[in-house]
Amino acid sequence: MTSKTSKTSKFTSGLSMKGPAVKFLLRFLVIFGLLIAPWPGLNQAYSQYFQSLGQLVFNPTGETKRMVVFSPASGQIPGMDTRLTLENAELADASGRGLVKSTEIDARSIGWVPTALTIALILATPIPWTRRLVALAGGIFLIHLFIFFSLQAWIWNNSPDLSLLTLSKFEQRVVGELNYALMNQLGISFTVPVVIWTLVTFRRQDQDALVT
Repeated sequence: MTSKTSKTSKFTSGLSMKGPAVKFLLRFLVIFGLLIAPWPGLNQAYSQYFQSLGQLVFNPTGETKRMVVFSPASGQIPGMDTRLTLENAELADASGRGLVKSTEIDARSIGWVPTALTIALILATPIPWTRRLVALAGGIFLIHLFIFFSLQAWIWNNSPDLSLLTLSKFEQRVVGELNYALMNQLGISFTVPVVIWTLVTFRRQDQDALVT
């Protein structure tokens, strides 16, 4: 039977300065730091990508009633780079104007930070590069689904006011909580990437990879 002392020694050895866990942590900090550094033009480039992709995903061909518009923010609120607008085309007047719901968001916080965290976790993991690249593709796909779901929660929450969706009081409360958690709380932007990293990167035989 392995003694408690030997188990502790093994764990401590795994976390030594030469251990895989510390090397992983150092690689992660370097990669994540490089990805979120305020490189000139990075935020603007990502916000343009965010707006273009959002416009494509949330306005499918054939949709004539609901319109979701992604556009540059007004600049009146510091840090907000994207304006998200929800419209019901059937409520527009003769001039094409009508009641809308809109908000201004920070695409970096909602989109880029969880994406960068997912990328950094996967690339820093000590597994063969072929597996790392496959995991990276899967991780980027899943984190985009998470970002889209966050935006969809905002749309669901505001749709009843524009007669785009009918929700019960319970359903409205649920989507309201979802909207608040996904669009206003940063904690989930750090939690979900860790879950995705675990799902796409590790196999059963990797369970001791960081401590042995």
